[in-house]
Amino acid sequence: MFSDSQSRNVLPDVHFALPAPHLRPLITTYYGVTTPVALEDHLHPEWGNIRFTLRGEWTVERPGCSDPTPPRGALFGPTDRTGIVRSAGPGSTIGAGLTALGWATFVHQSAHDHANRIHDLAEIHGDAADRLWADLCAADWEGCCALFDAWFTALAAAAPPPDPLIARVEQALVHGNIDTVHVFADGLALTERTLARLCHRAFGFSPKSLLRRQRFLRTLAQIGDRLDQPLSVLLDGGYYDQSHFIREFRSYMGMTPLAYFHSPRQMMRRAGAERLRTAGARVQGLHQPQ
Repeated sequence: MFSDSQSRNVLPDVHFALPAPHLRPLITTYYGVTTPVALEDHLHPEWGNIRFTLRGEWTVERPGCSDPTPPRGALFGPTDRTGIVRSAGPGSTIGAGLTALGWATFVHQSAHDHANRIHDLAEIHGDAADRLWADLCAADWEGCCALFDAWFTALAAAAPPPDPLIARVEQALVHGNIDTVHVFADGLALTERTLARLCHRAFGFSPKSLLRRQRFLRTLAQIGDRLDQPLSVLLDGGYYDQSHFIREFRSYMGMTPLAYFHSPRQMMRRAGAERLRTAGARVQGLHQPQ
């Protein structure tokens, strides 16, 4: 288990690290959180994740989802809404964010079937998931990253090559400021029907939903902690006005922007800063696969 270096502080200790270079098209980052006290925060919409509870009791609740949080290793599908993450007391958790290409490589199941869902990782990877959990519990942060590198490298080596179209769609979502599904499909030289099938299978949602979600994440990252500036100057150009954004924010986060940005966000504020420093993006949904 990685060390709780802030055991005398009520703030959580948050770590981020990039995976080995050959895994970076498949994994956004490795991340770890250690908290000395009970914790509650709101997750952003994100791609798929694999997370392990190393110490304590961690749960994630998501609107419309009744899945229990597995006590060891969990597979979190891609999401288009917030999740409330809680630690019942002192605890540690560690995880790996998956790109869409990583989902296709490591999960081999439709992302749509897992969207906004949580499953026991052992249902996907059997006893190997439990063995990895036991090794992670005995390791420090650097050791956990090395264990992840070895585990994901072995999985990737045994997996069939994923559809190369997935990487093109992911690049378009992250790099492009695309307003319509027609422009989305045309830029990839795909029919809208082909794009829709691919997006459901690899990303979990329809092209229209993905474009809407990316617009929200771009604005969320743009705002950051710059609460001294008018909201109107920070909005993505795809929003008609401030009221439009506020409605969208309620839809994704279950509260107003004012309520969210004035909440403690003890974990996510630190995670955003550390993720930006380590990987160049505040939120996983804007990560640029390397």
